Amino acid sequence: MSDGWSRQELARQLRDLGLGAGAKVLVHSSLSSLGRVDGGAETVVDALLDVISPEGTLIVPTLTGSEDVGPRHELRFDPASDAGWTGIIPETVRRRPEAVRSLHPTHSVAAIGADAASITAGHEDCITPCGPGSPYLRLAEDPRGCVLLLGVGHESNTTLHAVEELSGSPFHLQREPVHASIRTATTVIRRTFWAHAYGTPRRFGAIEPLLVERGIQTSGPVGAATARLMRSGALVELGREVLRASPEFFVAESE
Repeated sequence: MSDGWSRQELARQLRDLGLGAGAKVLVHSSLSSLGRVDGGAETVVDALLDVISPEGTLIVPTLTGSEDVGPRHELRFDPASDAGWTGIIPETVRRRPEAVRSLHPTHSVAAIGADAASITAGHEDCITPCGPGSPYLRLAEDPRGCVLLLGVGHESNTTLHAVEELSGSPFHLQREPVHASIRTATTVIRRTFWAHAYGTPRRFGAIEPLLVERGIQTSGPVGAATARLMRSGALVELGREVLRASPEFFVAESE
């Protein structure tokens, strides 16, 4: 008899957290934080899809950007074969035959569900990775859009980079644009965009008490982990409010 978490148990916990049918949910995750799961990442993905139903959409970050990205060399991206570095749960989603991956060369997402095609479309045309027209902000514009942190904290919450891009945070983007070639099944697309600048440490977790106080975030157990669920639009609205009041709110102090 197995002592690992089952698909049914994980689905029940996700529903108890507040995730429901028809949700469009962006999931940041750590499989190891959940403890032992029967069937591993496949079971987690199946549980999420069970809860949101065929009318919902599961979205995961499949990021490929790194500190090596810059204006001096053309960035090459093959969405069919380039793995993301965001963990085994996103990779499991990306590899499923029904998944649709956006074509942004550093901040792609993979999606499964009713709105997978529309949420990922045109990401390669965005002038910044997480800004207007990106899946991150499309999700925030949808009343069904939410963010689930599954065993990770806000340091993994890419939507807060979208907040920085909307707010014009001066430390967030490189000063020169980056050139990229994106290989598809039929052609190579070339785009120019502004990439993230690395080197400024963040403290994204500082927004959590405000999210709880405003009733935007709920927390609870999923497997052995703590999960956090929040409305994407409300998260973005609060983040922008915070940065208007204190533009360096998310910048960590140097030690």
